[in-house]
Amino acid sequence: MNVVPRIATLQEYYAVPAVRARMLEYCGGVDGGPPTCLFVSGLSARDRPVITWGRAPLSPVSELDALCCDDADVARSLWDSSSLLIHLDLDYQNTDSPGEAYHHPAEVFHKLEPVYRAVRHVLGRFEMPLLTLMTGRGYHFTGRVPLDAGVIDRLAGLVPEPPAWLATLPARRPPWVASDITERHAKAYIGAGLLVEWFAHLILRRARRRSPIPIVLNGTVVGSGPTGRECASLDLSYAGDPMDVRHLRVAFSAYQKHRLRPDLVGHGAASARAPFIAVPRGHESLEHLLSLGRTYSHAARAARGHSAVIPVVAAGVHRALNAYGRSRLSAFHRCFYGAPPHRRPEDGARILASLRDLPACASRPLELPNDRLLQPAFTQHVTRVLMADGLPPRDIAALVHGRYVADFGWGRRWAWLDPETRA
Repeated sequence: MNVVPRIATLQEYYAVPAVRARMLEYCGGVDGGPPTCLFVSGLSARDRPVITWGRAPLSPVSELDALCCDDADVARSLWDSSSLLIHLDLDYQNTDSPGEAYHHPAEVFHKLEPVYRAVRHVLGRFEMPLLTLMTGRGYHFTGRVPLDAGVIDRLAGLVPEPPAWLATLPARRPPWVASDITERHAKAYIGAGLLVEWFAHLILRRARRRSPIPIVLNGTVVGSGPTGRECASLDLSYAGDPMDVRHLRVAFSAYQKHRLRPDLVGHGAASARAPFIAVPRGHESLEHLLSLGRTYSHAARAARGHSAVIPVVAAGVHRALNAYGRSRLSAFHRCFYGAPPHRRPEDGARILASLRDLPACASRPLELPNDRLLQPAFTQHVTRVLMADGLPPRDIAALVHGRYVADFGWGRRWAWLDPETRA
């Protein structure tokens, strides 16, 4: 019988050898080989008062043990030396009650269940068994495509040129990282983002009639409902940022957002809860995972019986690309990338000067873009208004790019993100 003694603290949990082994697997250390992710990152109580992944320091993978000893939430780089990662987040979001997922986890996860099942159905159509992690307020779905697979060239062929952020990689790369990202890898990353966007459209169509709450992309704020402005968010926003700055929560690591950021989730019962563990959902029932599965002892036992190797999904990506190529979204993407790009800041200013009689709901975010044009709801609304006014989508992207690079007090945001690919 697979028995694990009762574990009382996060440090005791991280000391379990099977837990460390599963975390290394998720970082790419398979069959005793070295991890293939380029860095790890951690969040712990010592990072207060402002604890965000965007500010978390990056560390060599050799520092994984130190992060565990620090009782940290641990993430790995999206950048991998041997594979391209295919990733999608499903999260519960409630603008009026950010702590709802921690106060009432059973109710929240049952609201997410129709969308979770739709994700599994869509991925199952293409035989893509992405590893599914249950986090504090949703799920992460992740697979990988080896860089030597032929389908990497198909993904790279979806876009005409490498993203703008590739040229600035040397300025962001930590000094202890010697690797580079090839143009092929960078283009395939953008192509994978287009494919995941198409997956999100399929999931939306399948789940919308079954879901008790609205479903949105990238955390777009919705209107009020019985429990506030709540929604299920399919997040693929990472695809608009450089691959070298984004990371993923590691399987079998801690999830402590409710404890580290009580300013966001509310003080009291929710922030006093013990850390959750990001465990694979596997074949466990939702009820078991909600009641016991994310606790230290049960997660440690699961670590002895579950693999955390990110599955290879190259064949499934081939099948998905065949169907994607016949879709309306694929036609839109070809049209978008077929239009000439506008790269100079004055291009966006010229487009803005040509606009006349915009309603205030569209003109104000353009006049004062920080931080309106960083919020999906504002950006979506501006896009809809401008498209209805006849402005081509590539010109809208150039306009937003122009607002990003203009002096609106952005601070150092664009030193690690890229204004063009974000736009």
